[in-house]
Amino acid sequence: MQDHSDSHQHDSIDPRNLALVANRWLLRVRGRVMVEIEDTAGRRLGPYRKNREVLEKEVEDVSQHNVSPNLFELTIPGATYNPGRSFTTAFLGRTDRYSFRLQGQAPSVVDVYLTAFSSNNRLDTAFFHAIPMTEDSRASFVYNTDHPLESIAIKLLPKPGSEVLHISPTAILRPSESIDHTPPTTTIAINSDNSVTLSATDHPGGSGVLRTHYTTDLRTFSIYEGVPFLIPADAKIVMAFSVDRNGNQEYPGAVRPVLGVHPNVVVFQATVGNAQRVAQQIQAFNLDPVPLTGPLEWEASTEEETPWLFIEPQAGKTPGLLTLSVHTNQLQANTYTARVLVKARTPETIFAERAISVALELSNPDLLSYPERS
Repeated sequence: MQDHSDSHQHDSIDPRNLALVANRWLLRVRGRVMVEIEDTAGRRLGPYRKNREVLEKEVEDVSQHNVSPNLFELTIPGATYNPGRSFTTAFLGRTDRYSFRLQGQAPSVVDVYLTAFSSNNRLDTAFFHAIPMTEDSRASFVYNTDHPLESIAIKLLPKPGSEVLHISPTAILRPSESIDHTPPTTTIAINSDNSVTLSATDHPGGSGVLRTHYTTDLRTFSIYEGVPFLIPADAKIVMAFSVDRNGNQEYPGAVRPVLGVHPNVVVFQATVGNAQRVAQQIQAFNLDPVPLTGPLEWEASTEEETPWLFIEPQAGKTPGLLTLSVHTNQLQANTYTARVLVKARTPETIFAERAISVALELSNPDLLSYPERS
């Protein structure tokens, strides 16, 4: 006798509760991984697996018909697949038992989100936070869509031959949290000792702040651990952004520009009695490499009264030039020093005051030595 318990179970569902029955699923993976999904029939979403006959056919198509070879296989009915270098999404539109495989492409921390949908509503989200992976790492999990999201557990193989780790969801985000589409807001505070304190807040009713990232060069990003950090002398920018528990990422976040000058040491050499004014140029610029923060207003002056040193212009915007020149009238042979201060007038600029060391080496013309004539 055939068992109709499953059909009876579905028939008995109150129509008012149909809005809570999942029938679609969205996978989001943030991190440097390749994502592959397979259903019980062996149909796949993921990198194309070429057998010999397919490979020979593609080579023939490329050579004879200028047809590009397939890069991905998309054979699961009702599914979509959008692979990216650091963010991949896949949408599954049928109930089934799916196998998910993640292959590391580069060192990164990986966040995995699997969200269930009903016909009219977004439901729960299973969330896995900061899974450490490298190009040698492999991760996988199986999900039967008839089971709750809490049943998912990821198996992580950090590297070949290592012990397999079993990872449970970091959190199950309820519908009120998983419908959150607004990222957190990050603020940067510069302390009196030139250290930086970061803070992040999520909007009321949001899923909550997960973590905050920061960088001072746009190449290396660190996770803020709640401890103030010092700004390195070679900083080009101070940028911080946050991610919430539902994967909403703030961009660009909070950004502070950094004032730069070049060169910061200038040496003039002149002789007594030479009335010609000697000049050198200084560049003033915003070190922001993107750029995100726009021009900076600056002003320049000598630290102390220095009648032999002239600055033109004494104010401007980045990128800009200021000219330093010396006038040696009324000066005796000696070495003179001064400092020029270039100050940013744009609020919230990092290293808003830069110093340029200036030296004037003034010598008597009769003390100059010349090579003997043969």
